[in-house]
Amino acid sequence: MNDPKVRYRWHALVFPFFNVMLNGFNFVFHMLAGRYLSSEQYGQVNALLALFTLLSVVGLSIQLVVAKLSFYKADRAGLPHPKVISLFAGLLCFFLLVLTPIMNDIFQTSSLAYLWLILILWFHIITSYHRGMMQGSGHLLKLNYSFYMEVGGKLLVVVFFVICTKAGLSVERLMFAVMIGMLVSAVHGSLTTRTGGNLNDLPNRGSRIYWHKIKKDLGQSFILNCCILFFLSVDMLFVHHYLPEQSGEYAVALKYGQLVYFAAYSIITALVPKINMALAYDGDKFNRKSNTLTVILVGYILCISTGLGVYLISYSTWLPQSIPLLFSPNYSVASSILVPTGIVYAIFSVVVFLAYLHMLAGNSRLKIWLIIGVVCMVIAFSLNHHNLWQILFDEMIVYSLLSIGLLIDWLLYKRKIGDHANEV
Repeated sequence: MNDPKVRYRWHALVFPFFNVMLNGFNFVFHMLAGRYLSSEQYGQVNALLALFTLLSVVGLSIQLVVAKLSFYKADRAGLPHPKVISLFAGLLCFFLLVLTPIMNDIFQTSSLAYLWLILILWFHIITSYHRGMMQGSGHLLKLNYSFYMEVGGKLLVVVFFVICTKAGLSVERLMFAVMIGMLVSAVHGSLTTRTGGNLNDLPNRGSRIYWHKIKKDLGQSFILNCCILFFLSVDMLFVHHYLPEQSGEYAVALKYGQLVYFAAYSIITALVPKINMALAYDGDKFNRKSNTLTVILVGYILCISTGLGVYLISYSTWLPQSIPLLFSPNYSVASSILVPTGIVYAIFSVVVFLAYLHMLAGNSRLKIWLIIGVVCMVIAFSLNHHNLWQILFDEMIVYSLLSIGLLIDWLLYKRKIGDHANEV
């Protein structure tokens, strides 16, 4: 598979499958943590990992920008050197290290556990740089390897502590395991981008770096990832505040509904190189390639519709019965909202894909759309929150309107790109 197009088609086909399987290994990790830690300790671990999720926006933003700049036909901007990314990560981690006493009081955890968290963030930022190169150049199986290196590394360390040591697991040891997994992935990424096929021969590696463009893309990517993270967590926060007695059932329903989104996000990750290639053509070539973008968009929506159909069929067969088996009979009420939850995340998946299109194409209006969506969601939840169905209805309306707005703006922006390319 020396032909990049043939390689990419094969990788894009199998990448979502392996990426979805990855969630099963993560589930095993949390199952072991919950089994061998006390409830209080497991709560501390989840609090630290929640903080990491917030801070990981930095790495995810870098990954998306690097993916945009590193696909194999890129020639408009150079990539920052990995040492620059490492230095930036080090400065950010030093700032977090200064905050150690404050963070220990907030999370009621040890300094050692917080230190492992800082190192996890450092290695994650470095790993994200290399993952962006893999993603942008279409080496999606190498990207799969990176994710599996991370999860496999931390699982092996956890199993070692459980089987081979008398002390077993603790908060510090579990965070150490996560750090080792991220370190292994960072080493794998560094070796892959240095010696992996074609990743070290990108045509833009030695070209001039347009920092003003990178700064603009990084700002767009940062806002995009922050808003995605906000949308994924804000409903749970409002339910916990206004309907605390039903927050457990809602959290269980989210685990099922988000399966639709996780599968969709895997497809988005695989499509980024294809979108970059279509956006790289000028003049008449771009006008012909713009049809590819339309096909990608329609194909993605069909995939989401199919995935939602499979989810709904599963609801009529086994999904409700699995809740008391996997969680407990106390959460059986969650089965009543599985259908609207799946619909919400199907629509949200379309919003995320359209947002990626805007970001990769460089449409600065994306920030406005996302901020409007955030404001509308907060207002809707504040005014309409008397039961879980109202919360889900709020999300359906906001995500539907946001997807329509992004779609119309995309069609207008794509025409603008084509007209500009013809003038050049």
